[in-house]
Amino acid sequence: MSATESDLRRAIAVLDQYRAQIDALQRQAEIVQVGLEENLRARETAARYQQAGPDVEVLVPIGGNVFLVAQVKDPERALVGIGSAVVVQESIPAALERLDARVRELRRAQEAVAAQIGDLERRLEAQSEFVQGAYERLGKRAAPRRD
Repeated sequence: MSATESDLRRAIAVLDQYRAQIDALQRQAEIVQVGLEENLRARETAARYQQAGPDVEVLVPIGGNVFLVAQVKDPERALVGIGSAVVVQESIPAALERLDARVRELRRAQEAVAAQIGDLERRLEAQSEFVQGAYERLGKRAAPRRD
């Protein structure tokens, strides 16, 4: 079966769709990575805050590579956002468990997105080869014969 121009156009459209899907998934992977890093930093800060003990001065990261000097008043409690602008007070060990669960969830999401990207990249490669072959076949068919 020889490739027609419409077959080639459809194949190129599929190729473009794969590229767009990969771009969207890569943006999603970046968002997941930022969330993962944020939760890991929060976990590290909470753990060190608890270890510091009461009345010790600590540097608290607030984002953008900015830190505030603070004095530990209660190394056993944390305020934790649980969604929908709801914040609860928990023990730091409970907050660390919650952060660990978030980190595990984000790592699973990261793996799932990476697997989807890998699958689409394989499809993209196969589709690229198909498009190249179809283009070559179409070019050979259109070329005038020299006898």
